[in-house]
Amino acid sequence: MILRTQAAALITDVTGLTFGGFQSLLAARAEAAANWIVRSIDACGGEGSSAFYSRIYHPLRGWAPPYPETTGYIIPTLIDYSRFARRRELVDLAVMQARWVMTLQYLDGALPGGFLVRGVKAGPSIFNTGQMILGLVAASDTTSDQAFLQGAASSARWLADELNDPAGIWTTHAYVAGYAPAYYTRVCWPMLEVWQRTREERIRQKALRVLGTISGWQLDDGTFRNWSFRPNRPAFTHTIAYTIRGLLESGRILGDEGRRFVQQAAKAALTLRRQLEQNGRLAGAYGPGLAGHYWYTCLTGNCQLAIIWLKLARLTGDIEYLRAALQAVWFVIRRQRMGFCRGRNVRGAIAGSSPLWGRYLFVRYPNWAAKFFIDAILETHHLLQDAAAPTDDAYVPGDAPILTS
Repeated sequence: MILRTQAAALITDVTGLTFGGFQSLLAARAEAAANWIVRSIDACGGEGSSAFYSRIYHPLRGWAPPYPETTGYIIPTLIDYSRFARRRELVDLAVMQARWVMTLQYLDGALPGGFLVRGVKAGPSIFNTGQMILGLVAASDTTSDQAFLQGAASSARWLADELNDPAGIWTTHAYVAGYAPAYYTRVCWPMLEVWQRTREERIRQKALRVLGTISGWQLDDGTFRNWSFRPNRPAFTHTIAYTIRGLLESGRILGDEGRRFVQQAAKAALTLRRQLEQNGRLAGAYGPGLAGHYWYTCLTGNCQLAIIWLKLARLTGDIEYLRAALQAVWFVIRRQRMGFCRGRNVRGAIAGSSPLWGRYLFVRYPNWAAKFFIDAILETHHLLQDAAAPTDDAYVPGDAPILTS
């Protein structure tokens, strides 16, 4: 268990702030990001969250069309943040978004890919369906409205039906035709969330089939083949974290049966942590042999990896995971837009890349960057709140056992 004295010492070392000062800063920055997400929903008339803000891509309004996929996984973030900030209206807003997602569902349970553009009928998407399941499950848990769980289960059954069993992976309705990415682990996780609530065994079996396939793609250095958006391209830390988180959460739900997936996730997370330790920051993307693109940082990926490291800090007691998470989050905090010089529509936003013209989401402020930023802050806050108070026989800072490195 990580002690509060250890956490306080790390916070001062990484940020220069006191324990309490850092907690206050986290609350203020999460509030700014949450308010920005609310504005992104208002910009779409309350039906979905705008995919991103950019005066380059949308000179008149700045706001892109709503993005069903990311709106789906913003739902649990709004619910979690509402509890943290005691803002009940955000639960109502989250449920409203879940009802909107339900209106997009096809009769077979599939959910659409891409942005929602009027007059354009989007085809179904394997990955996007999985992400929207997370929102429907969260809405079901919060409201006890079985319609949300029924919708999530229908989507999970569609995913099970679409699986190419001989290949052990989905080969249809992909972002890139003919390419099955390792980050499909993050589709297995929502399927297992549904199974955990419905006990539909076929859903669990199909998720296990995919997890088994992708687990075989891990290399000796902890990385995975095909964890980028496109084949034979460097992987943004965004999709790297998608892959790791999918394994970690799936393993959590599966318990003993999923232990190997947790171990594989931890191995990959440790590989990325060592890149941070060796280079002082994360690259925006990594190619074969962990060749990093250090001229920019994928801010979304920083937040996502911080969440994973915080979960592993809890799981292992290894304080170096907390250090890595603090460094990753602090990097993003210092780049959050907090001024009004470019208008209120940017205040609280997180860019895709730092610098803004980096390769990931060039000159855009995506809604999912703000979502994962809030998630990382909440995960940090909860770990710090749970950090044990020192006792007479407690370890002093620096003496905690290192379990995984």
